[in-house]
Amino acid sequence: MDLIGDLILMQDLSEHGSFSKVAQLRGQAPSSIARRLDRLELHLNTRLFNRAPSGLRLTDSGTRKLVEGRALIDAAARLTDKDGENGILNGHVVVSAPSRLGETLIAPAVAQFLEDHPDVSIDVFFTDHVQDLEQDKVDVGIRLGTQSPDHHFIRRIVENRRILVAAPAYLMRHGSISDVSDLDRHDGLFLGRTSSWTLIDQSGVTHVVSPRLRLRAIAGDVLMSMCKAGLGIALKSSWDVRQDLDEGSVVQVLPDWQQAHASDIMIVTPSRKLVSPTTKAFTEMLAEHLKQMLTNIR
Repeated sequence: MDLIGDLILMQDLSEHGSFSKVAQLRGQAPSSIARRLDRLELHLNTRLFNRAPSGLRLTDSGTRKLVEGRALIDAAARLTDKDGENGILNGHVVVSAPSRLGETLIAPAVAQFLEDHPDVSIDVFFTDHVQDLEQDKVDVGIRLGTQSPDHHFIRRIVENRRILVAAPAYLMRHGSISDVSDLDRHDGLFLGRTSSWTLIDQSGVTHVVSPRLRLRAIAGDVLMSMCKAGLGIALKSSWDVRQDLDEGSVVQVLPDWQQAHASDIMIVTPSRKLVSPTTKAFTEMLAEHLKQMLTNIR
């Protein structure tokens, strides 16, 4: 019995939820895939999937077995993978990240990793389109609070702290802001379809504010350009406005307040893949880099 192969099959079935889809990917008959799952369930003495017209769903027992099985798959990968032997990393890694985060924080980490490991090559996709890790063959994805499918490994790195900023020229025209309730009388610059902000102070008190809608934008760079032009107050990630704050083109408004329920910055990897030592080393380095950079900004 090929236990590791059967466990990888179980991962594929969990991911795709269909005998026919997995059979198509593997070039096999669906009946052959079904019989192999039957043998695995018999060997483990438990039902792993509920079978329904809508597709396959892991049972509670199947979910537990899959978690345990992934540890065996990873161990087998480490045993057989020659990538990284003798401490020399090689191979190729595909990385995806949101545009602004990628350009600001991820790119320096990629450059350092390539310098440290001459035999490694990396593809980077810095885009605000959330890529499908499996379909786009991405090894490491960086997400801002975006939920990922259950078959992905998600590693929370740090809270994405979002703060209020405005141009000095705006505050000179409209007056300083000393209390959170003052925001309702000011102009707001909003990202996406929002028109209010839920804020929290250092003592845990929350307050919902609805500044006058002056601008909505779907791109963070556009929003920041309008903010620096003095058109209103924006809620921005602290890492994204660090340079603007240092240069004085914007100032922080109400420093004791920030967005409540801020999105986490996460590293996401597809769990069905056998992770190479190079990908694992890059992921560890990136996690430490982000923690250090974002902790310093806070």
